[in-house]
Amino acid sequence: MSDLQNNNGILEYLRDINERLKLLELRMADLEARNSPAINDKMAVFLTVPDSIRKSLFAVSKLASCTADEVSDITGRHRSIENKYLNELYRAGWLERERKGKKIYYSLSKKVDNKNNEYWSAVEEVENKLDQLLG
Repeated sequence: MSDLQNNNGILEYLRDINERLKLLELRMADLEARNSPAINDKMAVFLTVPDSIRKSLFAVSKLASCTADEVSDITGRHRSIENKYLNELYRAGWLERERKGKKIYYSLSKKVDNKNNEYWSAVEEVENKLDQLLG
């Protein structure tokens, strides 16, 4: 009889833990929703790009269509590093790439603004704002 009571006690204890976990998951989901609101500002979206690769993104925006060699000439970093950064930007959806012969050319990817269904480039907007601010 004590084994049955012990098993019932364990089951009740596990049910209690399960309920507590569900409540914690709900609270965490609520906190995450409050702390990371949807980003509607294009400038803020651009700033989500890590600092280490933002320089490469600016270089591509200046050149329109370019290779890792051309980007490395602008940034001053080695071509292999630029190749890595450009591929990261491509995987994140910031760049498009096209193979022409042996070379891969990168260009800015036009992102869709779902609210207005317009095409825009956050990089171009940031550059325009910087030009306005700095003259």
